[in-house]
Amino acid sequence: MFVCPECGRSFPAAGFCTEDGGALASAGDDALLGQMAGSYRITSLLGKGGMGSVYKAVHPSIGSRVAVKFLSQECAQHPSLVERFFAEAKAVNLIHHDNIVTVSDFAWTPDKRPYIVMELLDGSPLSAYMKRVGGLPLGSLCRVVMEVLEGLGAAHQQQIVHRDLKPDNVYVLKSGRVKLLDFGIAKLRPDQGGVSDATRTGSLLGTPQYMSPEQAMGAHVDHRADLYAAGVILFEGATGQRPFPAQTLYELLKAHVEQMPPAPSFLRPDLPPALEAVLLHALQKDPAYRYQSALDFRVAIEQCLPQLPPEAFAPLGDSAPTRPIGSPSLAYSGHAQLPTPHPATPATPFPVGRVHGAAPLATPAPTLPSPYAANTLAAPQPHPATRSLSWLWIVLGIVALLLIAWTLAFCGTCVVAAGS
Repeated sequence: MFVCPECGRSFPAAGFCTEDGGALASAGDDALLGQMAGSYRITSLLGKGGMGSVYKAVHPSIGSRVAVKFLSQECAQHPSLVERFFAEAKAVNLIHHDNIVTVSDFAWTPDKRPYIVMELLDGSPLSAYMKRVGGLPLGSLCRVVMEVLEGLGAAHQQQIVHRDLKPDNVYVLKSGRVKLLDFGIAKLRPDQGGVSDATRTGSLLGTPQYMSPEQAMGAHVDHRADLYAAGVILFEGATGQRPFPAQTLYELLKAHVEQMPPAPSFLRPDLPPALEAVLLHALQKDPAYRYQSALDFRVAIEQCLPQLPPEAFAPLGDSAPTRPIGSPSLAYSGHAQLPTPHPATPATPFPVGRVHGAAPLATPAPTLPSPYAANTLAAPQPHPATRSLSWLWIVLGIVALLLIAWTLAFCGTCVVAAGS
């Protein structure tokens, strides 16, 4: 069977669509192509993941186009996964914000496959820009993260925690606007259809590279876990690499819990100190020392924008050469070799009780004298004996000067008397 990628009409042989004249594509073994999902006909595959697939679809009568996400038939056999899948539709409609993708319907196909109908987005995920150029223009990156925080702030006001924020789920439209995707494992209140915390505690939900320390420990999480993930995205977008490039899952989760990341300014020399401090504040291990709301985080980034030059606001990906993620930024290829990255600074693991019991701060956490101040010892002070010895040498020096002056004066008097 062959399908028109524009209108979704099916034909028995290869050729061109009699409706719009476009070349037909083979459906292969994809049984969804050309089929109806509610009022929409499936036209082409947009992407495929571990739990399902996303297709482009069109309304046959009015021509409107949407994206339809299907849960895989294997996952559809598990009620908990179906519940988590439909939680996305519930979450985004409760939030209803311009920076979050719109979901218009969810239902089942005749063969019992659940699906969600969403708005069709024209653009690319943030991860695509990161893989292409690594370190992004700082001004444009900041504005993307600020829009992410606007969407998160709206979700948090509804007591919804995303829990899987990552560059793949940050979609940058061609207009420059940002949309948050995939609230499939969002944490909802029980009265919103969410699963209680009792069944979540101890579960490892999310993407390990962007997990907060409390997520990595399987402990209770709140909205500040999303702010940590936003900090990881900001770090990766600025430096071209993730803060903890571990080799195994265990090492990665351990690093999130116990290590501070390398100093971003060693990886990105043009990073302003104020923005570096904001970034590291967001990556504090203890949630009580992070920003306490998405608004606080957003305002802190906004205050750094005047320190950035005009070229820092170039559109993402414009005139940027392709390079593998994690390699030194080609923007500095004409400079001397970058300094060796600062080694990850060990941090004392915070007690689980701090995660559960830390009360939210009413105001943003005070500015720390150093980005690492909350995780390092105070600078060593001179020993009292050393200070005393220094004073003794000063006194002896003064006495010696007085003796020399007196000797010179006495000798001068003697010479004058002898001459007379």
